[in-house]
Amino acid sequence: MKALKKFGPGLVILILMLCAGYAAGRGFSVFPKGHKPNGFLFLLLTIIAIFSTLAIHELGHLLTGLAQGFRFELFVVGLLGIKRENNKVKIYLNKDIGMMGGIAATVPVQQSPDNRKKFARMVIAGPAASLLFGIVAFLLTIYCTSGAGRGFWMVSGACSLGLVLATTLPSKSGIFFTDRARFQRLISKGEAGAIEEAMLSLIAQSTIDNSAKNIDLNQARLLQTDDEAFMRFWGYYYEYQYYKDNRLQNETDAAKQKLVAVKGDMSPAVWKALQIDEPTPDAL
Repeated sequence: MKALKKFGPGLVILILMLCAGYAAGRGFSVFPKGHKPNGFLFLLLTIIAIFSTLAIHELGHLLTGLAQGFRFELFVVGLLGIKRENNKVKIYLNKDIGMMGGIAATVPVQQSPDNRKKFARMVIAGPAASLLFGIVAFLLTIYCTSGAGRGFWMVSGACSLGLVLATTLPSKSGIFFTDRARFQRLISKGEAGAIEEAMLSLIAQSTIDNSAKNIDLNQARLLQTDDEAFMRFWGYYYEYQYYKDNRLQNETDAAKQKLVAVKGDMSPAVWKALQIDEPTPDAL
């Protein structure tokens, strides 16, 4: 189970590789004898096509978030990583296989009743971008006269549509919700929707203050009631940050112990980025 949590997002790449392999076979078969692209060239184009489709999907999320006034935080596709750190945007080499399948993050910078609707639009923009790109890619396959070009667009189209399926049919990808599942939670009028709204409010207040000092602790505790361990983790995290930023040492120590106890519910890369000092065995 822990292995699935760690490598689950990487399964997206596997699905794309299977789609690419099928499309590659089809790509070779549609070319007349003597006009098939060089095998090495086609492999290179296939790899480029896979990561291009991942980038298009994540850019759908990213650009929609930015267009709605959210702040950039993270963009990862394959080995390419771009993140906000110390209020500066930095490019880095991504070594976390769990994030190689792609991730984009933008956050609200103000408290607003429209944040949930905006976030829902951002979430669904990824599959929408993939679907549109897939259709365009297949149309270009028909009209492209270059053998290598036709192969590239065929693989791109197959991967894009495969990515649509991978992010809409299942409910989870590793520890993360798929785009379809997250979208449904965000538009829900029930408990899941209330928890998502609480999460966005916590993010917004923390972003505004650059601190969790003024967050609503009841909202953090609401997250802790969610059925999904991923959301409960964030509830414990914000509770810990609230006590820490308000310098309530005893409460901070107790909250940290609860947070460390659910460490396995979060990606190792995310845990590392949160820079949480684990309590020593003597303190437990």
